[in-house]
Amino acid sequence: MTARLMVFATPYEGMDEEYNRWYTDVHIPEMLTIPGVVSCERHKLARGGPDEARYLSVFVLDGEPSTVLAELGARAADGRMTVSSAADSARTRLTVWHSL
Repeated sequence: MTARLMVFATPYEGMDEEYNRWYTDVHIPEMLTIPGVVSCERHKLARGGPDEARYLSVFVLDGEPSTVLAELGARAADGRMTVSSAADSARTRLTVWHSL
């Protein structure tokens, strides 16, 4: 089953450059090591958007999304995922979408 993990995010004020460097150089490569995470593309908000998020990442998932998310959670909990000090978790939203 193919799905999309959509991540709507806004870094802390004044930290976009650090956030984007971490996301590109660290976070995406770490995410791509999770079984079932196939690819990622990123977007910068041009107009509108949920909660005025400035960035959108679209991860393609191959397999059961709950399995991928469980592994993501496990890696975040045990330190296998690097967290950036520029990432504002209060302004980050994850949603999962299935292909029609």
